[in-house]
Amino acid sequence: MSEEPLVSVIIPTRNRAPLLERAIESVLDQTWDNLEIVITDDASDDETPALIAKYIDEGYPIRVIRNEEPKGASAGRNMAIKEAEGEYIAGLDDDDFWRPKRIELLMETISDGYSAACSHDRMDFGGKEIVWKKKPVITLDDLLYYNQVGNQVLTKKEYLLKVGGYDEELPSAQDYDLWIRLAHDFGPVKTSPHTLQVVNMNPEDDRISTSGEESTGYLACYNKHESKMTMKHKRYQLYRIKLAEGQKLGWMEMFRSVPRSLLVKEITRKLFL
Repeated sequence: MSEEPLVSVIIPTRNRAPLLERAIESVLDQTWDNLEIVITDDASDDETPALIAKYIDEGYPIRVIRNEEPKGASAGRNMAIKEAEGEYIAGLDDDDFWRPKRIELLMETISDGYSAACSHDRMDFGGKEIVWKKKPVITLDDLLYYNQVGNQVLTKKEYLLKVGGYDEELPSAQDYDLWIRLAHDFGPVKTSPHTLQVVNMNPEDDRISTSGEESTGYLACYNKHESKMTMKHKRYQLYRIKLAEGQKLGWMEMFRSVPRSLLVKEITRKLFL
């Protein structure tokens, strides 16, 4: 029997069999051997059930939770967290995929005093790719400005259960809200200094992690955590929410709202995006 702790990989999916197959294969290619995959199939009516059945028939460590009516990705993730047998849990969106050493290196990164581990991400925009390099340690203070972690982490199942999992009432920003609660209760997030995940940012694809109500979700997340924020956090949060709503903001509002440490980031966004 492997001495490695069991890591449960959670993949929510709906009607994206080709992308799901790529995601599953990237998990099966991991150098960390002691893995299980828990897939929540949110009422798929394409080839997804047959694809999952094929892997199960071939003996791969995959379990599936099937919803006959769509319940959403957050509900699927919460069901999978409860069913997972691993001490550690790592999430993967069905349209993203991993480099082979992701779990091995995240398990080397996470330690006592940290709530979770993440990595640098390669953001695939279809026509171009950008590597998102993150801070070595992402604190609660960092997170109260914006989501500096990304869409997935590796953490302990115990931590996820204690903070209540994903908030199914939020129309978007469910991952961001969860990272804030994890950092608040269990400490900062530590970053592995490697690019270990490829994130699909192609605007032609409908990402499972978004709902079409981005600004509404981020406003709800802001309201939920406003009591934790300083005035600097609040000004910057409201500035980003206005941008998400499509408002055209001038240079003066940017300089009033953006902390000095983030000015380069926002000037670059304003000039080139």
